[in-house]
Amino acid sequence: MPPMAANANIEESRSARFALRCAAWAERWFPDSWVFAALAVVIVTLATLAIGARPAEAAKAFGDGFWSLIPFTMQMAFVVIGGYVVASSPPAVRLIDRLALVPRNGRSAVAWVALISMLASLLNWGLSLVFGGLLVRALARRTDLRMDYRAAGAAAYLGLGAVWALGLSSSAAQLQANPASLPPSILAITGVIPFTETIFLWQ
Repeated sequence: MPPMAANANIEESRSARFALRCAAWAERWFPDSWVFAALAVVIVTLATLAIGARPAEAAKAFGDGFWSLIPFTMQMAFVVIGGYVVASSPPAVRLIDRLALVPRNGRSAVAWVALISMLASLLNWGLSLVFGGLLVRALARRTDLRMDYRAAGAAAYLGLGAVWALGLSSSAAQLQANPASLPPSILAITGVIPFTETIFLWQ
């Protein structure tokens, strides 16, 4: 093996060991997201009591605030469910199988997943979540790629983490384009911002 290749393998193994140690530490010691949510509720409740609110008022505010999120929760659930229905349909599955044949090695497979995930998120972020995951699963069946499954799994979420807000399912763009959806105080400052100034534009 050439010296440069040997050094590259050594560096890669060192970085892999470091990444595995970090992942093991996080899995053992980092709290679940539920813990952060529970702590936030406790902290906010104590803060309201500290500024003079009665316990009954704090409890009522929590109850009213929680149930006011139900319509939004249902909207997000329908986005994800709709994305799953589309991404798991027979035509989409055939497309995914064809897309899985494109990469020639593991690194190009991860980059391919990232690209497809971002393109799909411009149509719908729920579609991107499921479509990217199913593409990773299809690529994982190819033993010739030697793909890093962890990197591919992270790349499948890149659409939601990077460019979805520039796409058709951007919540902010849709709210800003509809004056009925904006509070009067915000509408007075920003006015209506049409899709021509938000969707598919580099921000």
